[in-house]
Amino acid sequence: MSVNTVNPYANNNQLSTLEQDVLWEFAKLNDKVKRASNLARLTAESPNEALLAELRTLEKRMGMVLTLFKASVWAVIVEAQAAEEARAHQQQQEEEVRQQQQQYQQQNASNAGYGYDQYGYGGQEASYDESRGWNDDSII
Repeated sequence: MSVNTVNPYANNNQLSTLEQDVLWEFAKLNDKVKRASNLARLTAESPNEALLAELRTLEKRMGMVLTLFKASVWAVIVEAQAAEEARAHQQQQEEEVRQQQQQYQQQNASNAGYGYDQYGYGGQEASYDESRGWNDDSII
């Protein structure tokens, strides 16, 4: 008669139905713990070589998976750093171009104050007199 199929406390008149059911559950749990303990003892006394070999293989594979995972994470980190450096370099170049443009504008503004324009006319404007041809342009 197995504890798992028949409640040994079912015909006890001193226990309520709830107490009988609770004690039966404890008896089933006790039986399972004893069986697990016996299996653990048997396994410790004579290890299963096939199981150990499979566990070693699994351990090696998990080591490879961990190594590949670390390499993948490292590649993502390096790629992100490279993208950040490229963005910073591009911003630096844009800033240099902007500064050069400002310096050029400042030079033109300061030269305009002295009467010099970009063509070297000394502040004089070139004009076209329509009564003459293109070859007869003069500086006024």
